[in-house]
Amino acid sequence: MNRDIVIIGGGIGGCALATRLATAGLEVTVLEREPVYRDMVRGEALMPWGYLEAVELGVADAILAADGMSVITRMVPYDEAFSVETAQRLSSDLSSIVPGSPGVIGVGHPELREALAAAAAEAGAVVLRGVQRTAIEVGTDPRVTYEVNGENHSLRCQLVVGADGKTSTTRAALGVALFATHARVKLSGMLVDDGGVWDRSVTTIAIDGRNQFIVIPREDNRLRLYVGRRTSDPTPIKGRTAVPEFLESYRTPIFPDHETLAESTPIGPCATFPMNDAWTSETVVPGAALIGDAAGWSNPVTAQGLSVTLRDARVLAEALLDNDEWNPQTLAGYTEERQGRMARLRFASALSDLLAGFGSPDRAARRARMRGALRENPELGAALGVVHSGPWSAPSDAFSADILTTLALA
Repeated sequence: MNRDIVIIGGGIGGCALATRLATAGLEVTVLEREPVYRDMVRGEALMPWGYLEAVELGVADAILAADGMSVITRMVPYDEAFSVETAQRLSSDLSSIVPGSPGVIGVGHPELREALAAAAAEAGAVVLRGVQRTAIEVGTDPRVTYEVNGENHSLRCQLVVGADGKTSTTRAALGVALFATHARVKLSGMLVDDGGVWDRSVTTIAIDGRNQFIVIPREDNRLRLYVGRRTSDPTPIKGRTAVPEFLESYRTPIFPDHETLAESTPIGPCATFPMNDAWTSETVVPGAALIGDAAGWSNPVTAQGLSVTLRDARVLAEALLDNDEWNPQTLAGYTEERQGRMARLRFASALSDLLAGFGSPDRAARRARMRGALRENPELGAALGVVHSGPWSAPSDAFSADILTTLALA
């Protein structure tokens, strides 16, 4: 059988891309390993700029209809340096940052994948689950072989797209090298039922002592909670005590109703992963392309993963639809755009980490000095805005390495 596109990986990027291409009339098959989508402790916040990517891809309605979806309209900077009341007064409005976006979308990873798989199938793509033993041949005559329900199948196509995540077997099969920054923080995440105690309109990236917190609410009494600790921390969250220690860390007065929050009921696995950036040597090779985490990722601390993946799908889709032939030369626009975009996001993550001062023994004094520098020269922090408004929303001079040096020496 011949297809235009075979996408390996039926997650966020794979199904979003399939929806756009199938809507345009291309014949697309999506091969997904999991029969049923499960909780993988992955990002559940879609930034305002990422929502506009979803609109362009034609999947925004599917995302807004996903089970448990919430619209988050406030960012509250809970912190050891503030009272709860002060932090709440310093909150920022997420609903007005990007025209056309309601704010940050909070949605469960399995639920989002389910919604996008349904959208892809409705658009005309073939979405196969429970696929095993996938193998690819690329070059001038790409082919994918796989097994499903005990039967072997083979598809010829014009292009194979790897959308199979951080540990992408497609990337490995293509021989594409992956490079990564050294992780200074490990992030543990868990899904809990908090009984509705947390304000569903609020998200936060907070710090108290050794712990960095990220809270992403949903409408179904569920919260995605994260706790970050330095890789040098003498007692990382792991082993048999991981779940109680994870929840106990939320018993801190920087949060409202923290005693009740710490008593939340775990309803998903507690998993830990490194906080770093990664990128590939190539995103397009003859006969294949990579998107999403398979092509490298942004540091999870700024929650760019879903937005990056949808942007990948949109930019690659446009390149495919604008060209009759698909090769590294005709798809160079996707490669170049992604490289520039991810470089900007790496800078924004580094700037965010520097200003947060997480793990620094003199954090309060250093933050005070850097805030003073920002008050005198607000342009030094312009790159922070791209986290919510998008990588291309700040001028190029906002990403100068001199900015990091200036603030670090403040």
